[in-house]
Amino acid sequence: MSLLLRLARQARRRANTVDLYIISYRAKRGIGRMLTRTLYWFLKSRPYRKRAVRYKNHVISAEIADSFAKQMIGLMYRKGIGKNEGMLFPLIVGGKNRAAVIMLNMKFGIDIVWMNEKHMIVDIAKNAKQSSIFGRPYVPKKEAKYVLELKRGTAERMGIRTGERMSF
Repeated sequence: MSLLLRLARQARRRANTVDLYIISYRAKRGIGRMLTRTLYWFLKSRPYRKRAVRYKNHVISAEIADSFAKQMIGLMYRKGIGKNEGMLFPLIVGGKNRAAVIMLNMKFGIDIVWMNEKHMIVDIAKNAKQSSIFGRPYVPKKEAKYVLELKRGTAERMGIRTGERMSF
């Protein structure tokens, strides 16, 4: 069994935020960085499911990060995303919680939208910038079930506000 497959299985078994933070911490140097890049290229070869996320008269084509590994990698190492594209994270680790977004190895800024189980927007972080390992994580003010990451400026352009609903 390959090392990558073993790591993916272990991550699936022990999927919790502590492991995610430790792996992310180690991703800045040495073996951790090599493993996250390998995992990124492995996941890149597998197609992400896509879903249309609607807000008022806008439609966003969102890739779904539906596994622990996909959520750990997120938008790392990508050069950017399109104007009406994003990544949707249905929170699988602990269900509804105040999931922090840590922007390690990001090459561009994003807008982060947190939603509850009814798809109501509970918080927004506009123009979130790349952070170092010791940079501040972006944490919502309320518990959320979904996180949507968008190209920087999209929340402002679409007029996304807390208390409103998205559909997907």
